[in-house]
Amino acid sequence: MKSIFDLTKREQRIVIVIVAALVAVAFAKHLLENRSRPLPGGSTPTPTSSPTVHSEEEQPDSDDSR
Repeated sequence: MKSIFDLTKREQRIVIVIVAALVAVAFAKHLLENRSRPLPGGSTPTPTSSPTVHSEEEQPDSDDSR
């Protein structure tokens, strides 16, 4: 009975070519997905919100609660 791992030289080469092709496709897909996403620190700055400071008239009085 032939073992599953007892392959001829030709069969071994075919398996190596198939595995190498799968790795190449996965790597190319990975590169394409990373290029399409913008980097977090990219060239377009994102606006940041600054905290707003309210004057005393705008702040609610704690005495008037209920």
